[in-house]
Amino acid sequence: MFQSKPLVKTIGARFCLGAAALVVSTAAMAQDLPAGTFATVNGQPLSDGLLDVNVRANVARGQADTPQLRQALENEIIGREVLAQEAQKLKLEQSAQAQAQWQQMEQNFLANLLLNNYAANNPVTEDQIKAEYEEFLQEVKDDKQYKLSLIVVPTQARAREIIAELQKGKNSAKLFADIAAKESSDPSQENNGELDWLLARQMVPAVGNVVVNLNKGQITAAPLQTRQGWNVVRVDDVRDYTPPAMKDIEDQLRQAAAQKQLSDYIESLQEKAKIVR
Repeated sequence: MFQSKPLVKTIGARFCLGAAALVVSTAAMAQDLPAGTFATVNGQPLSDGLLDVNVRANVARGQADTPQLRQALENEIIGREVLAQEAQKLKLEQSAQAQAQWQQMEQNFLANLLLNNYAANNPVTEDQIKAEYEEFLQEVKDDKQYKLSLIVVPTQARAREIIAELQKGKNSAKLFADIAAKESSDPSQENNGELDWLLARQMVPAVGNVVVNLNKGQITAAPLQTRQGWNVVRVDDVRDYTPPAMKDIEDQLRQAAAQKQLSDYIESLQEKAKIVR
């Protein structure tokens, strides 16, 4: 009975010695690592650069760059390397399907590298932004804005019933709001079906192409089908569209100009390439 205490102490002492030996061993291994690496797996070095790429990706998703994050990522990269080496040992990467997948991954990687490099070295100019704004002004010239109310239901039959009820009802505005609040599956249901002011180009074609032919107060004569369901639409008001000032939409204009510039660059490369089909 009295031997239990010394036994516990002995086990504890051995554990401490083992832990100390592990720390020494790890430290010794760390000293033997090639410069610029954080670990090796079966002699294959894993670079600090690889770790940094993973850290930056996680920071971009909102995580903080902490020692805990780096340790977790080191473990993850080491685990992937172990799996990758086993796959190579089994020569899995040599199959036709694997080679095709690898080629696609390489294509995507190199294409993104090129486009990111081009964008970084060819920033959008103020003249391009102004040109984009002038084009926008031409596109929306004489456009109208529409204030709509909307009811979306799952079946065409129910949408037709609603239209018939609205056409017969004396107070169709109140009836429309009541039905929208009770039955509509659109988020506007919380506002009795009322939507913000919209251009026809901001609506799905199935709705926009009909709305432009309706007058203030009119309801669609038949249900309009969209991905959300069957739509009953009322035009509450119509007004001339006043375009925003360039400074108010500069970010969108810059993105549009950058996308156009990239598209032109891609097209120019394709025209120069010798393609045989």
